[in-house]
Amino acid sequence: MPARQPKAETAAPGVTVVIPAYNMEAFVGRALDSALAQTYPHLEIIVVDDGSTDRTRAIVDKMAAGDPRVRVVSVENGGLAAARNLGTHLSTTPYVAYLDADDLWHPEKIARQIAALSVHGHEGEWAGCYALSRFIDLADRVLDNGPSTDARGDFFERHLYRNHLGNGSCLLVRRDAVLVVGGFDPENALRGLGGEDYDFQLRLLQHYKLEVVREFLVGYRVYRGQMSDAPARMARARLMTIEAALSDGKLSHDSSVRAISHARIVSAYRALRARAWRVGGVELAGALARTPLTTLGLIFEMAAILLRRPRRAPANVMQAPPIPFAEFAPADGVAATDDINQRPRTRVTALRCARRTPAARDRADSLRRHRRAKQRVGRADRRGENGVARRHGTARAARVRGRDRLPFAQPSIADRARRRRTDRRDRRRR
Repeated sequence: MPARQPKAETAAPGVTVVIPAYNMEAFVGRALDSALAQTYPHLEIIVVDDGSTDRTRAIVDKMAAGDPRVRVVSVENGGLAAARNLGTHLSTTPYVAYLDADDLWHPEKIARQIAALSVHGHEGEWAGCYALSRFIDLADRVLDNGPSTDARGDFFERHLYRNHLGNGSCLLVRRDAVLVVGGFDPENALRGLGGEDYDFQLRLLQHYKLEVVREFLVGYRVYRGQMSDAPARMARARLMTIEAALSDGKLSHDSSVRAISHARIVSAYRALRARAWRVGGVELAGALARTPLTTLGLIFEMAAILLRRPRRAPANVMQAPPIPFAEFAPADGVAATDDINQRPRTRVTALRCARRTPAARDRADSLRRHRRAKQRVGRADRRGENGVARRHGTARAARVRGRDRLPFAQPSIADRARRRRTDRRDRRRR
C-alpha cells in the first residue's frame, strides 16, 4: 500500500507595516500601538523617521526596545512619498501596508485583508486590498463614518471621478506591484501640493485590480494643519494627478475630456468654498473655455446630486457623545448601498443609528439621562419663580429652587443677579 502523501499547506504571507513619521510625537505612539495590536501573526514594522525635530524618534525607540518586530530608520526630511518608498525597499515580505503616523487601525485590519486576497491567490492581477475608514479627532473619538464604497476589481475610470480609498492608511498591497508602478512620486511634495496617495492609487489601478473589505478598519484623523485641511491645494493636486494619469491614452478622448472637466469643476468648487476666489474663478473659467458644453452638463449633474441628498439635520438635535474608535465594531454603520445620492451632507446622522458596544451605549444613555435631568430642573426653576413666589413669597421660592436643583446644575449669572436684587429688597423692607 503506497504511503500517504502529506497535504500541501499554503504558508501565510508576511506583511511589512511602513509608518512614515515627521514631528508626530503626539500621535506616533498610538499609531504604533495599533500596528502592534494586529491579530495577524506574520508581521514586521518599519518606522521611517523623516528628519523629525521633536521626540518622535525617542518615543519609537522606547517602544521598539520592547518588541523585536519594530525597526526604526532615520533619514533627512524628504517628504511622505520618499519615506514610504524607503520603507518599501527595506521590507522583506510579499505584502506592504502603509500606516500614517497620525492614523489608527482596528486589530483585525491586516487579517481580514489577507483573508480577502487569499480567495484570488497571492499572485496575478489582484494586487491589493483596501478597507473603509472612520474620521477621528485628536482624542481618537469617532466624528463620522467615511463612504461605504463597494468599488472592486478594475475601477480606474470610476476612481477618476471619486476617490474611493480616501487615504493612504487603508491599503494593503503586494510589494512587487508597488515596485512595478514605481512607488510613490515625491515630486508633488517638492512642489508643495501633496496628493501622493491618489497618484499612486491611479497608477496601481492602471495595471492591477483591488479588492475591498467593506468594514471600517481604519481611523483617519482630521485636525487643523494637516495636508488635507487645505482643500483648494488638494483639489489642484488632484487635477494635476488626473491629467498625468490620462496622458498615456488608456481611456478614449471623450472619457478623458469628461474626467478632466469634472476635476476642474471640483477644483473650482473647493477653492470657492475655501474663499480662494481667484483660484476658483480661474479653474472654472478654464474649464468653460476648453470644454463649455461638457462643463455645463457636469455642473448641472453635480447640482442635481447635491439637491437630491438628504437635508442637513437641525443643529439643535441632541446627538450621542463622541465614541472612541476602539469601541466601535468594524461593521457598525456600513451602508447597504454605495449610492452617493443617499449620503447626507452633514456628519450628524451617520453615527446616530450605528450599533455600539455595551460600554459605549451605556455612556450615551448616561449622558442622555444627565441632559434630561437638567431640562427638568430648568422647568422646575421656572415654575418656582413664576408661581410659588407669588403665592408663598420669595423665601419659599428660594427653598423650592434649592430642593429641586441637582448638584451639577449651577445657577446662571442671571439667577445670581436676580437673587442679589431680591435680598436687597427684603433687607430694605425689614
